[in-house]
Amino acid sequence: MPDARPARYRDAVPARIELGLDDATVVLALDEDAAATRRAWLHAAGHAVVHVGPLPPALEPLARAIARGLTALPPTSTTALAAQVATIARGHAPAVRVAIVLAAALPRWSSRLRTGMPPRPSGRPGARLWPFDPELIGLLGGHRTLVKRECFSDAAEADDRAWLAAAKVPLVRVGPVEPDGRRVLLGALDPGAITADLTAAELAVRRGHDLGAARTLGRALGYPSCCIEAFLDTGGHDDHALIARLAAGPMPPPASPLTVWLNQPLALVSHVPCTLACAPTRALAAALLADLDRAVPGFADGWRALAARVHVLDHRGRGLALTGTGDLARGLTITDAVAFVPAPDDALGEVVVAAPEAVGRTITRADVAAAADHRG
Repeated sequence: MPDARPARYRDAVPARIELGLDDATVVLALDEDAAATRRAWLHAAGHAVVHVGPLPPALEPLARAIARGLTALPPTSTTALAAQVATIARGHAPAVRVAIVLAAALPRWSSRLRTGMPPRPSGRPGARLWPFDPELIGLLGGHRTLVKRECFSDAAEADDRAWLAAAKVPLVRVGPVEPDGRRVLLGALDPGAITADLTAAELAVRRGHDLGAARTLGRALGYPSCCIEAFLDTGGHDDHALIARLAAGPMPPPASPLTVWLNQPLALVSHVPCTLACAPTRALAAALLADLDRAVPGFADGWRALAARVHVLDHRGRGLALTGTGDLARGLTITDAVAFVPAPDDALGEVVVAAPEAVGRTITRADVAAAADHRG
């Protein structure tokens, strides 16, 4: 199937570099960031560099050598920067193990996925699900104090403001509009709930690694404490780092569809679960799904038809939801596949398209960038 994503999703190719000495290992993630707007361990050569997870003490001298070697580099491509990191690492520690993996570019989903509710019942596979707003449902149900919207255009911000104002949820923009158009809005049923402490926490989280601020904001957004702590323990605090955490270790057994998050348009919760089996996340998602189904009868059936599948990200960054026989450990033979495709220009498009070219293939976990089996 042709890659229908806008060019901005196809062209950026992040890289991951795995470094090892004896029993100590660390992963460095490199992403283009010419304006140095992302939180990072280091900004160099037009990139943000983060270490995924904690930096082992045994590798700290190597990390310092890499930082010194990269600091004065002019902007360059991600692949060239990754090669330079490898050269510096081998020059400092000839016994170092180095593996460079080009990572899939991840899509950026519009806030318009949450700006509204389906206009008709959705109780059949393929029926329209979007937009749907579990964040507003959670606010109205008392599961959170705040809603947080990240928009990338004036039009999307206006839509969010109109939708939430109709539900009597005023919004406050926190901080400036970022160079990529990103702006953050906080909303609450009681305007007094958007306290100075919460706006300060949002600004602190955007500036860098502020654990206290992240906990404060996470609690107000209704995230389970176990998931907040797991997020804080993940180096980088970005999508690539969180996906890497999911991809690490052996494939877990099939999980409930309630913890779906890899394909973000289907997510009922706005946090990344600490594990796919997280009980507090399942309970929260079940309550939100029940409320959504009451608001739009049949919604739950349509949602489950897509969520109760094997979810993967391929190496192009494309999200897929698969049905099939077998499993990803020994081989999953695909019987049906849909792809999740972001619309250009921060719009709300079709979201889900058929991917018939995948049907009949047998894949394992090694064939995809990340995977989560939600057929439990």
